[in-house]
Amino acid sequence: MCHVSDKPRRARKPRRGHGLTTAFIVIAVIVGTLAGAVLWYVAFPGDGEYFSVLLIGEDRDYARNGEAVASSGRMDAIMLLIVPRSDHAALLVSIPRDTLVSFPNGGRRRVNSAMGLGGMDLAHRVVSDLVGLDIHRHAAVDFSGFTEIVDAVGGVDITVDKPMKYTDRAGGYSIDLKPGAYHMDGETALSYVRYRQDALGDISRASRQQRFFRALLDELASWRGIRSFKKIAKIVQDNTNTDLSVREMAAIGWRLRSLDSEALQLTTLPGRFKGACWEPDYEAIRALVEPLVR
Repeated sequence: MCHVSDKPRRARKPRRGHGLTTAFIVIAVIVGTLAGAVLWYVAFPGDGEYFSVLLIGEDRDYARNGEAVASSGRMDAIMLLIVPRSDHAALLVSIPRDTLVSFPNGGRRRVNSAMGLGGMDLAHRVVSDLVGLDIHRHAAVDFSGFTEIVDAVGGVDITVDKPMKYTDRAGGYSIDLKPGAYHMDGETALSYVRYRQDALGDISRASRQQRFFRALLDELASWRGIRSFKKIAKIVQDNTNTDLSVREMAAIGWRLRSLDSEALQLTTLPGRFKGACWEPDYEAIRALVEPLVR
């Protein structure tokens, strides 16, 4: 068990975690703007060697009836999109929410507490210090549109490699999947990407989210996905809060327009378990990002 603060913890109301999916976040940043990219010339955003976007899904406190209550959002899951000016593939790094980071007032805490303690500015700062890069923009996602996106493309094919069974009565969340092939609708897909009740917790979840992302891209590239573009774009627009300008989003979308492994690499922040927390491997992090920003 990792100890990150000497202050006593306050009792919290039951909460429901809406696991941040790689697929939904990347779509929130790029899919809704791909069409706009062809309307005008879009230069690479910023004037540096890379452009970075902090991608956040919030976790809220919930009452016993499953309704959200007023609270400062915790970062349920965090990802960092790094788009280099060079021809290197862009990088999407999943940052486990239990990653230990240094805070400006001293001491170390889990990274997912940053936004609740100091808003988006503090989230920018601690993630920037963690990876050794400037954070240029952010996109915070409301998960209510996730199931709508999956259903809009007619579902997603996923192979489950291990039993997944868990019930969160307070949050109204339940999953019961056996190994095998599934054509997942939105609700099933949400359960799949939220699940973290196995031995590796967020680390396994990040791998599942990346697997789901690849499968969803296949559906988006299909004829059904193309026909559903306007509907998907509207869902993304209604469920995303970002300081990215339209031109910046269009430029990112244009850069990643091939939407394949050559344009975007997916990985999890290098590190190791320290009790229940994730201890960053700073040397490995530097080796991961430095080729993108030279």
